[in-house]
Parts: sequence; structure tokens; C-alpha cells
Amino acid sequence: MVLLSWFLVHTLFSFITAAQQRPLLTKTPTILDPGRASLEFGLKFLQNAKFPVSGLRGDQTSLGVMGLNFSLGKMAEVQTEWTAYNFLSVTHASIAPIVPELSSNGRATSDFGDLRLSTKILMIPESKQTPSFGVFTSVELPNASTNKGLGLNSTQYRGGILLGKHWGQLHAFGNLGLGILSNPVQAGSQNDVALYGLGGIYTLTEKINIAGEIFGRWSTRRVPPVGTESLSQLRLGLQVYQAGLRWDIAGSVGLTSLSPRSGIIFGLTKEFDSFFHRKK
Repeated sequence: MVLLSWFLVHTLFSFITAAQQRPLLTKTPTILDPGRASLEFGLKFLQNAKFPVSGLRGDQTSLGVMGLNFSLGKMAEVQTEWTAYNFLSVTHASIAPIVPELSSNGRATSDFGDLRLSTKILMIPESKQTPSFGVFTSVELPNASTNKGLGLNSTQYRGGILLGKHWGQLHAFGNLGLGILSNPVQAGSQNDVALYGLGGIYTLTEKINIAGEIFGRWSTRRVPPVGTESLSQLRLGLQVYQAGLRWDIAGSVGLTSLSPRSGIIFGLTKEFDSFFHRKK
């Protein structure tokens, strides 16, 4: 409760205009303006990242963390996410269901990431008295290989509700949902987990925002299938508007035993007119 109270006081903030997700993972109900799109590009470094299915642990570097989002009108937005290159410097390898193929004499492995396709729909716009309300649905495809030790080779579904409310410079928003995670080891079984996120962004100046969140998933099983365990993290960062781009940087701290111990995230976002844009 002390950590949660501190987080609410210092980090539940936002900027009032367009949807601004990076560097956060918690989704906001805000939709991009009609005819607009955004392209995200970044990198991240995670210390002591863990991959239970392959038994690997080490420092992970992700390059080309990309996202493409575009509105389908005033009420809906489509999002895609993908990572071009993941590299793991292996510090520890334990016995696990999958035996990965490592390089550099067993000290490293690399692969691209899974593709995630998402849609969010704004059901009820925000008013002076009530928050905005929306829903989201997401499918993660098994593009990364289990042979490399970084992928699960299983399709994962996520869905839930979105809430958001502005108070002057402050916009708090949260997610609550369900994740249906296929068992990456045993075919025909799955683990249903609760999804949660609480975060926001606060405008310090016209060009600088503070961003923060607590985000994760919770498995109700005492012994969940390997690769579907509970994960959670705290993320704090900045957004800076410069040269027509929104730059972001953040640090993260893992809150569960299987979460990466810490991390650094960096990226940029560019908004532009999409092919759905209609000239007046």
C-alpha cells in the first residue's frame, strides 16, 4: 500500500491531447484523431531477464521495438507491435522443457519478437463527471522460435476494459482484463490470467511530460504452466516533444520473481496523416 500510494501521488499524470502510450504499456482509452496514424520506434535493455521455458537468464537487448497505430474514425484504433531483434547475453542456463540452440559457446542467443495485433474501441467518451470507457482486444502470434530460447511458440489472447479521466494536467488511466495464454509445453491446455495496469502522464511544460505505471498479469494457479507465470513491473519515465517527434525514456523495476530485475527503455513517436485521412 505504501508503494501504491507513492505511485499515485507522484506518477498518475497525463497530457490532454492525443493518445500517447510510449513508454508505457498500460493502454489509454484515448483514440488518435480521425485520419491520423503514429509510428513508434525504440530500444530497451533489461537486466536479469528470465525465460522459464528454455531455462535461460541474462541481460536482454531489444532493437527495433516498433509500433504502428492508426485510427478508424473517432471511436476505434488499430495497433501493431513487433521487435526486429532480441539479443540475450546468457548468464545462467538451467534444466527446462526446451533445450535452446545457443551461440558464442553457449553464452548468447538472438531472435526477432512476436507480432501483436490489437484493437481498442472507445465506447463512452469522457465527460466532466464520468471517465472515458473503452475495450481492447489483442492477439500475439508465435513468430519467435523456441529453438532460440526466447519465444513461446504459442498464440496468446488478451482483452479487457479501458478507463481514463482528466483532472487538469492529470490524466489517470487503467486497464483490467483477461489473458488466455496457451501452454507452450503441453498442447491443448492453457492458463487464464488477470491483466491489470494503472498509469498516467503529467504535463510539466508544453514540451515535457512525466509518465508512470504499474503493469502486469496475475496467475491464480498455485503452479501455473511454465511460461505463463505472474509478471509485474513499475515503469517511470519522461516524454519530450522536439523536432516534430515525441521522444521518451523510462526505467523499469520488476515486482515479481520472474520479471526482469530492471530495465531502460528509449524511443520516439511520429504522428502523421494516414491513408484514411480526408482532406477538407
